Amino acid sequence: MRRRTITFWPPIPPAVYLRRSSAELPYPFSQPGCRLFRMGRHALWHGVRSLPLTPGDQVLVPAYHHGSEVEALSQAGLFSRFYEATADLAPDPDELEKLITPDVKALYLIHYLGFPQDVLRWRRWCDERDLLLIEDAAMAWPGHASARPLGSHGDVAIFSPWKSVGLREIGALLVREPVRVRATKKGRLAPRTLLTAHGAWLAQRTPILSSKPPPAGKFDERDFALGDPWMEPTKLSLWLLRRLYSPQAVARRRANFEWLRDRLAERVPAPFVDLPAGISPAAFPVLAADRSSLRASLAHHGIEAVELWSHPHPSLPVDRFPSAARRRLTSLALPVHQGLGRRELEVIAGAVDAAPIAPPPPGEVETESALPAAMAS
Repeated sequence: MRRRTITFWPPIPPAVYLRRSSAELPYPFSQPGCRLFRMGRHALWHGVRSLPLTPGDQVLVPAYHHGSEVEALSQAGLFSRFYEATADLAPDPDELEKLITPDVKALYLIHYLGFPQDVLRWRRWCDERDLLLIEDAAMAWPGHASARPLGSHGDVAIFSPWKSVGLREIGALLVREPVRVRATKKGRLAPRTLLTAHGAWLAQRTPILSSKPPPAGKFDERDFALGDPWMEPTKLSLWLLRRLYSPQAVARRRANFEWLRDRLAERVPAPFVDLPAGISPAAFPVLAADRSSLRASLAHHGIEAVELWSHPHPSLPVDRFPSAARRRLTSLALPVHQGLGRRELEVIAGAVDAAPIAPPPPGEVETESALPAAMAS
């Protein structure tokens, strides 16, 4: 029996071409320091190169990361000095103080899965130590916290709006002190990209067109390679973005997250139980004793889940960061996007309920409960 396919990223309905364009896109698009690139990692590379940094300067970077951000920093001539973070994935001030040397010039802060860090605190912390703040809002667009948009506090902030709308190849950079940084190579949106996104919409509604999502494949270091940082998004991508974004989409994501949280409460990692006002959740996290097996079981039910950040950047000394290593093995991200209705949510919850997911070992609840975050920039 064929099942409908529930994709991890939001599918794009063919009717998008008939929608009205949004009069104005949310922050940061209207800001004078905003520049657009093909990918978030390209935005980061340009952003740090615009800061008063020199080759060899060091950046405090979380050990729990995708790898693309670390590679972008490295390609810009910077060195990542890693920190473990607390059980709720926030930087530990005591740990950071021990890492600060005259060569440390910046703190890299990630809003994991779109859930906000206490960015006001870390802005003050950086100012008191004369450090720059790099704010990774790649999975947080278009979220708000403390009455301000996420990404509005950093000296540099990066965004990946495509993760919220399902159309790849749009990254944004916001620099606190506007600079004349922009892409110089025109991009081309491959027809296959749109066909895949539209096909996902059809597969979610038509079982005969759907296929079983594959289990996790082998890791490919190209997942975090910088690529060509001078590429700009296509005009078609920006045209579609104005038709794919809507406040109703954010409200639907929040409603979907809360519905799954209430149904699967015992399986949600502690940092993500409470959904702060104003944020747009990027995914729904669950803990798994055997993550690959759970993902394969979900695939059998037609659900595409993602094993986030399974492989850190090669520059990370893995043995020195056991908590980050455990997070990579025990967490799985499920779809929560605006294209899901109650029927799809019931399928997701039922598939998770049917799979054995052991709780974290006694004494390790705090460590195991911290989960994945912003995906590839």
